[in-house]
Amino acid sequence: MTLFLYWDWTRKKRKLKRKNKVIGIEREVEIKFKVDQNILSRLKDIKLEPYEEVDEYFTTKEMLNNFTFLRIRRKKGKTILQLKDVIKGGKDTEDCYESDELHLELDEEQCEKIRRMLSKTFPHSFTIKKIRSKGTMNDCEICLDDVEGLGRFLEIEGEREKILVTCNKLNLDTENRDMERGYAIMMSKKLGLL
Repeated sequence: MTLFLYWDWTRKKRKLKRKNKVIGIEREVEIKFKVDQNILSRLKDIKLEPYEEVDEYFTTKEMLNNFTFLRIRRKKGKTILQLKDVIKGGKDTEDCYESDELHLELDEEQCEKIRRMLSKTFPHSFTIKKIRSKGTMNDCEICLDDVEGLGRFLEIEGEREKILVTCNKLNLDTENRDMERGYAIMMSKKLGLL
């Protein structure tokens, strides 16, 4: 599948001006845990700031099986088109998984046009809403996610070695986790798409 992203360029006095902001392509490394009271008690000393995130996924079964996700994310007053490709750890029980992500910030008009186009192209789409409470520890992002319809999860993101040190400090067992690799896969299975 080929995805073309179009930026609306305008000419003014022989200069090109870009209307969209490409936030970048980045490598993400993270680990997730199901949250219980035991894990919650270990997070009590970390200052977590809550906010809402809404992700609209536009996908096919083939994309889901290949752990590739196209979504529109709304958070903190911003709308971002994201293409995420899990490159390591998506299909097995490795402690962390890695993904490459493209981020493109959109305004409301662009978002509505892209949403309309994506809805026509991708037969399987769904929305994931969550309250994310975010903080830091050991140079890692600590996210406590309350995901509508799926439950509560802890996500730790950063450099792989620092993630594992953080898990050790929080006394989290990285080897015996029984959970899917991401919310999109969990929701897809719940909805019968996989």
